[in-house]
Amino acid sequence: MNTSQKQIDSVQNQKGLLWFFLIMVLAAELICNAWIRSESNQAMIMIAKTESRIQDLADYRQALGVEIERLKSDARITRIARTRLGLAPDIFNPTIYLPKGTN
Repeated sequence: MNTSQKQIDSVQNQKGLLWFFLIMVLAAELICNAWIRSESNQAMIMIAKTESRIQDLADYRQALGVEIERLKSDARITRIARTRLGLAPDIFNPTIYLPKGTN
């Protein structure tokens, strides 16, 4: 009966080890699952922030394009030429050439 008891104890120990390893595998799987979900959430948050930043930069670029067009406008350049540089307003009149030999 002693050998029978040892066999029963051995089988029970094997079952105990099997349950222990099964619980360890499940715990490791739960930890990995939680880590993967956490990392994927962080990645999604970073993607959303980056998309928002891209949209802000696109809006800023569009505003800069409008500002460039305003600065390049002919009316503005003419106004600066007249006020700051002192050019006469009749600079667009045609030049008159005198014929040769009228001295």
